[in-house]
Amino acid sequence: MKHTLLATIIAAFSVSALANSFHNQTDGNFGWIDTDAGDYQQWNLSHRFYLTPVTPGNKAPFDEAGFLSRSSSLTGGYNYMKFDAAATEYSVSAWTLGGEYKDVSHNFYAAANVIEINGSADSAALISAGYFLQRDWLVKLDARHLRPDGEGSYTEYGVSTKKLLPLENGNFINIEANFMDVREQDASEFGVAADYYFGRSIALGLTYDWVSDDVVTADADSFSVRGSWYVQSNLALRAAVVFDADYSDEEMYQLGASYRF
Repeated sequence: MKHTLLATIIAAFSVSALANSFHNQTDGNFGWIDTDAGDYQQWNLSHRFYLTPVTPGNKAPFDEAGFLSRSSSLTGGYNYMKFDAAATEYSVSAWTLGGEYKDVSHNFYAAANVIEINGSADSAALISAGYFLQRDWLVKLDARHLRPDGEGSYTEYGVSTKKLLPLENGNFINIEANFMDVREQDASEFGVAADYYFGRSIALGLTYDWVSDDVVTADADSFSVRGSWYVQSNLALRAAVVFDADYSDEEMYQLGASYRF
């Protein structure tokens, strides 16, 4: 029985790896922080359904197939967070639902996501509208509508961009940047990221996020190192280390995987 089950799993992955396109992508992630005060853990499971088939192409990184395909999609996810300390223990969970609209026939882009926290009236909506300046370069305006439990709702605005840059040696660099004006603080959120793709399967990246009222001087910041490896064209493993996670003095470690079919 064990040999039969193992053979079935191997066959399933092998068949999917031979496919030229996919409609679905499932992602699972686990993160944790170990501190003197207690342990923090975070689980995330999400699924994205593409309305039209996504083809990885012949040269571009597997990880960027969804971005380059311009295929619209629907997505849903579940998040669970738990903090366990000697004196207290609590947990919180949330659902997300949304989608992206884009198409090869034009350069317009739109996205929306709704976040609902279980057992609370807290909620948030993330909305974006953008334009592809090039096939691999997206610029968009972002809005973040927050409704804290027991407080009035408010909206924050920002801008972001993503560019996939091909190199002469056949590798790629992914560059991202974002800005958000934080309404409840006298400051703004900034972020930059870069991923270097070694061929189509392996990537190593750096991100830097900070809060500042003058762009240059960071009132709080966070830095991370991340990487991904497509073991097959439909199966990826991911890992990251976030230094000063959530602008604290702690490091968060993250592990994840993606499966396409």
